[in-house]
Parts: sequence; structure tokens; C-alpha cells
Amino acid sequence: MTTQIMNKALEIKDYITNLRRQIHSNPELGFREYKTTELISSELKKIGVETLPLSMETGVVGIIKGTKSGTNRVTAIRADIDALPILEQTDLAYSSKNPGVMHACGHDGHTAILLGVAKVLNSMKDEFSGVVKLVFQPSEESLTGSEKMLEEKVLDNPRVDNIVTLHGWPEFKVGEVGSWNGKYMAAGDIFKVKIKGKGGHGCRPYKAINPIVASSQITLAIQNIVSSEIVTSEQAVISVCTFNAGTAFNIIPDEVIFGGTVRCLDENVRQDIRQRIERIIKGICIAFNCKYELDYKFGVPPLVNDREIVENLLKAADAALGEGHIKELSGPVMGSEDFSNYVNYIGGKGALLRLGLASEEKSELVLHNEKFDFNDRAIPIGIAVMTQYVLNTNR
Repeated sequence: MTTQIMNKALEIKDYITNLRRQIHSNPELGFREYKTTELISSELKKIGVETLPLSMETGVVGIIKGTKSGTNRVTAIRADIDALPILEQTDLAYSSKNPGVMHACGHDGHTAILLGVAKVLNSMKDEFSGVVKLVFQPSEESLTGSEKMLEEKVLDNPRVDNIVTLHGWPEFKVGEVGSWNGKYMAAGDIFKVKIKGKGGHGCRPYKAINPIVASSQITLAIQNIVSSEIVTSEQAVISVCTFNAGTAFNIIPDEVIFGGTVRCLDENVRQDIRQRIERIIKGICIAFNCKYELDYKFGVPPLVNDREIVENLLKAADAALGEGHIKELSGPVMGSEDFSNYVNYIGGKGALLRLGLASEEKSELVLHNEKFDFNDRAIPIGIAVMTQYVLNTNR
């Protein structure tokens, strides 16, 4: 049985699908989403949705005020709008027109769905109270866009009570949704290390101090932190992802620069890992007579989904889609999401919903892959669930 909200979502499916494909054809990297911002602003204006003034060049915030008397609750829904630096290889009619840039993470779908939510909600203002803020955020992939939006006070005036977002999930089929209560996505930190030795000829290593040997030992040793020094019940990842050294086969370089990322779900573990990494670097540098510089940047905090918000999202899914569409997630993931900054800003009242993307014709979708394409069949599902969430929450 198709519900009232799903019927409304299906009525605009073709229209929103066309918008999604326009966005897919014109992908833009973080903080350069000029055409995407223009399209969003234009569509909201057509719908009749007010937008808030921002000093940023990219990003949009729409605001819809319900006319029903009730709680005057302020709910925010966020969509990310940026693309990735990947050369698309889908051969789609609407594939990227910008070589080396593509929507490989589904942000085109997220943006289109939120435009659909705006269109449906704006036609139903008499069925909810309070305020809905539609946050179209730039530069999620750099994990810095939400900070800039918060500097713009997008969750203030009026202050947001709760915030939700959705993200396409290839591990679920179209029609399936899920959310995880509690710690769900990892903090994302970055480290860069410079090891300084003494350059020389490769045939006379005793007259040099080889920073490559020291750096290699450090790389191997810090991989041991998670397996040997972190409580086994805590999830964490340390990955060295860059390693740059040397200019020729017979020259020992003066220095090595390498770096990577740290992911974990617990704030105490997060602080502890930084100290352990430096302890290892310092000890090995002493042993190999090298000097070091460590640049360690704490990025986004862990995303902790609020129990009440998760329950409300799943209730909305039941109401909008009918029973049998909720699927249990396998557990927390070690990817990071700067949506966590919004959640923390309003005291933890937020959650992320996973939206199924897999189908027979799109059975091998992989995020951040050159052949990824958001499944348009999921668009009305996302619109219906997020719209129903507002109707349930802003009574």
C-alpha cells in the first residue's frame, strides 16, 4: 500500500530525478560549488521557499515556516553538495562535464532529495508547526564545510532543536533504510611527519643518517598501536597513506615526509593515540639519530546518533513506507562525517539515516568509485522519509 506521503514523493520523482542528473553532469569540488549553489537557490525560489543570507560563496539555507499551531520546534535537514576529484567512467548520458571531477559519493542524490523535501513540505505548511531549515552544505568531503556553515550561524536564529541527514548506502536495497543508535561514525584526524636525517651517497651510508630507514620503522611501529595498545573493545584505525622521499637511486635524502589518518569512535582513545604516535616517533628518532616534526590535526569528532532521533527517523520510515522497510545496520563504520559538528553544536540531538541504493540494475555500487551513480529509484524513498520525519516531529 502506497502512503499519502509516498504518493506526493512519487508525483515529483521525474522532476527531482532530472535535477539530480543536472547536478551529476556539473559536479564541483568543495567550496567551488557555484553552479550547484545557483541551481539550488533557483529551485527554492521557484518552489517559493525563503533562503537565508550567507556571506559564503557556496551553500544555501532554505527556511519553511509551518502554519499549524503546535510545538514551534525547529528541525534542520542537511544535504551535502560537493563532488570528488575522480575521473568519471560511467558512460552515462548525463555523466560529468568536468574532467577529473564527479559525484562519486551520492551528494547529487542527497541534494536532489532535499529539494524534493522542500517542494513537498512547502505544499503542506498547514500540516506542521514550527520551522524547518534546509541546509545545503558545501565541502563535506574535506570535512570542513560544516564548520564554515556553523560560523554563518545557520543553526541559530531560530535555534535548531534537532538535525537529521541521510546518506546513500549501497549495502541496502532500494526501499530499505536504517540508522544506528549511539557511536556510529569515527572521528577523522590527520597527521603529517617530517623525519630529518643527513643526506649522502648511497654507497657510504655510514657518512649519512638515512631518514628512510627511520621512517620505515616508524610506519611499521605505529601500525602496532591499535593491535597491541588499544583496548580490544574499542575500534580504531591508523593508516599511513603518503610517503615521500628521495630523488635518485644512489642518493640518501636529507628528509622524509609521510602522513595519514587516524579514525576512532571514542574521544579518550582519540587523545591517547596522538600521544602514542609521538612517543614512537620520538623513540625511533633517538635510536636512529634523526630529528622530527609532527603536525597532528584533530579533525571532525565522532558522530554519535541520538537514540530518540534514531527512533523518530525509523518511525517516520514505517509511517511513510509501510512496515518491513527498516533494516538493521551491521554496526559502526570508520568513515568520518562532518555532520557530527552540527550534532555536537546543538547538544547531540541529531542522527544520520542510511538510504538503500542497490537494485538489480545497480547491484555493484561502490562509493568513491569512478563508476558510481546514485540510484534514482531511491529518490522518492528519501523524500518520503524525511518529509514524514518533519510531520511527526513538528506537530
